[in-house]
Amino acid sequence: AGALATVFSWRAAFFFLGGLSALAGIGFLFLKEPVRGGMDRLSAGVSQEEALKPPPPPPGLVESWRACASIVTLRRLWYAEPFLTVGGSGLAIVLIVYQVDVFRLPAGVVAIVTALGAVSGMIGLMVGGPMVDRFVAYRPGRVLTLLGALLVIDIFLFIGLAFSRIVWISLPIVLLLPGINSILIPARTAIETLVIPARIRGIGLQTKAPWRLLGSLLFLGLLFLVDSSSDPIALLVYLPLFLAGALLHIAAGAGVERDIRAARAADLAEQAGLQSQESGREALLICRDVDVHYEGVQILFGVDFDVAQCEIVALLGTNGAGKSTLLRAISGLTEASNGAIFLDGRDITHVPPYEIAARRVVQMPGGRGIFPTLSVAENLRAATWLSEDDEKFIESQMTRILDEFFPALKARLDEPAGALSGGEQQMLALGQAFLMRPRLLMIDELSLGLAPGVVRQLVSILKELRELGSTIILVEQSVHLALEIADRAVFMEKGEVRFSGPTEELLRRPDILRSVFLRAGADAPPAPREGRADAAGTTALEARDIVVTYGGIRALAGASIEAAAAEIVGVIGPNGAGKTTLFDVISGFVTPDSGTVTIGGRDATHLGPHARAGLGLGRSFQDARLFGSMTVFENVLVSLERHLESRSAIAAALWVPRARRTEKRVRKRAEDLIAMLGLGDFRDKFVSELSTGSRRIVDLACVMAAEPDIVLLDEPSSGIAQAEAEELGPLLLRVRRDTGCAMVVIEHDMDLITSVADRLVAMELGAVLMTGPPQQVISDPRVTASYLGGSTQ
Repeated sequence: AGALATVFSWRAAFFFLGGLSALAGIGFLFLKEPVRGGMDRLSAGVSQEEALKPPPPPPGLVESWRACASIVTLRRLWYAEPFLTVGGSGLAIVLIVYQVDVFRLPAGVVAIVTALGAVSGMIGLMVGGPMVDRFVAYRPGRVLTLLGALLVIDIFLFIGLAFSRIVWISLPIVLLLPGINSILIPARTAIETLVIPARIRGIGLQTKAPWRLLGSLLFLGLLFLVDSSSDPIALLVYLPLFLAGALLHIAAGAGVERDIRAARAADLAEQAGLQSQESGREALLICRDVDVHYEGVQILFGVDFDVAQCEIVALLGTNGAGKSTLLRAISGLTEASNGAIFLDGRDITHVPPYEIAARRVVQMPGGRGIFPTLSVAENLRAATWLSEDDEKFIESQMTRILDEFFPALKARLDEPAGALSGGEQQMLALGQAFLMRPRLLMIDELSLGLAPGVVRQLVSILKELRELGSTIILVEQSVHLALEIADRAVFMEKGEVRFSGPTEELLRRPDILRSVFLRAGADAPPAPREGRADAAGTTALEARDIVVTYGGIRALAGASIEAAAAEIVGVIGPNGAGKTTLFDVISGFVTPDSGTVTIGGRDATHLGPHARAGLGLGRSFQDARLFGSMTVFENVLVSLERHLESRSAIAAALWVPRARRTEKRVRKRAEDLIAMLGLGDFRDKFVSELSTGSRRIVDLACVMAAEPDIVLLDEPSSGIAQAEAEELGPLLLRVRRDTGCAMVVIEHDMDLITSVADRLVAMELGAVLMTGPPQQVISDPRVTASYLGGSTQ
């Protein structure tokens, strides 16, 4: 081309190159189109026959763009694109101008230099290709780090070129640049193909275009600012922009491995959908390798979960197993950190909740399915938003719900929904779900706190919904109830799926149920009891014959419990057994219908919560009641307010001696509490920045700041990571040893509670089932039956 331009004109070179391009384009027409995603599925271990089957058509432009925007690595590469376009375009043009204007090279020589640069590029490919392959195989994120480093090398080469006026020094620099770029561009494209799922890769690889266009517009603006392209300043103007692109490449490397894993999960989910169609058991929902984090704490770990059309699946496990988190990820209320969630062949992993709801995915959250301040009729009407154009359907279904399914609601249409009983509220929530015509209905704790008769009525409605074409996922603490109506059961524990299989198999395998709900507790050796009090010593707390009813439902039916000084008493039982209600009565937040509460030998039945705290009672709640905008140290200081000798705001403002002494003592006490509970590393951090487990320890520090004689702990391990739960037991024993306080602990983690408790109290349906040593209680058949839901029969 250079020779043609020299001998004839530049037009001859263009016609020659254009002809070659046309021939290449014609040749491309005869290339066979590969099966989209076939190589990805092969690399994931799918057989060649399955991998090379034609996939379903790709999603539309809007859905593909949104899916691409959810890929962190790709998004960061977008941000780098304008800087690289400005810098790369400017440097490429200035490079040609340098060869012609500064070094006075004729067109033929420029062509030779360019051709030699192509040879340099071939060498760069031969050297860089294997190097990039090794990075991709072991540490793919390092590829983008390498690219950022190469871009920085480019910058130094251009700086050397800018200030060099000797052609024999500049030409090696010019020849090195194509060699480096031949590593950059293919390596970056390789990473992009790995992080973009196959179904959207065609569009995904072109999503850089708008960002490149932005860079081109910025470049045109810079051309007016640079007077002479042959001046060194012309090169230096573009270098900072090039450096910004290099740094963004390095930053993008942090998420590459996670995004590759998510892309593979999406490909496998798509493959699973194809296989389910071929087998005749078409899957409505497919989850692959799903992770979920809450504020830095990982809750779900690589969950695989499939549900077929019109199937009822029971999702089982103890509190904190991740069941509700999985439902929230499916419905879009909590975005998955990794993995893929497909609904009816479409990726909904990062789709907003309202769009997922519009696809007829309905979730009934446990105990929170209605608007309490709206009337019953308004609640039902609010649930018709997906069918508001079909008044005939709404009228017919309203009639059916009120006359056939839930006649108890018909007489209370104008009453606030919050005034309904627990069973009636669940009826109303299920009626709302029925009005939404769900394709996928997810129910969290259907039988929570309900009488067996009400539960059976709700179950009959679920079966009818299935007959109408709904697919149902049922999270249920009563295992027997869940297995009675479900086609298949999935057990979860500590954020992972431990077992999946037909319900018939599980009903014949009580050992599996025991391993999940009473895991290893019966076989655990008793932990050493430092400073353990004699159970026959002074009684610190006693609650006798407590009865509490809510709207006709008996939450507590004569429950009794006591704790001796420095004794740890564990309270276990399925959800709805009345454990938290018993704590509410003991701490004064709920007034019992009958029964007595004695704290430290004094009758506290009619005292308020603050008066009971004055008697030495401290309590934590399932959700830590802390000030998120204050530091850990400040939260503990607030909890020590009752120990202030001087409470005058004026004295504190004037910093009088008594106020100073009081403040000094309180700060010393706060430091001691933080040291005792191992919170020194978090002392000056805001509570809102802490993990769930760390917040629970801060909550315990605030409870202990009151120097209580009795502490009520409501599920201290709920929702925290396994490592934090393992550290909680020794911490509770250390607190008991150092303070001498008695503890009553509600807990579902059997390993934890059996390792710390002197005595267990098992509850069921508002009553105490049995009391005794931990191993004896959890081995008792009656306790096992209560967890398996036998009482619902």
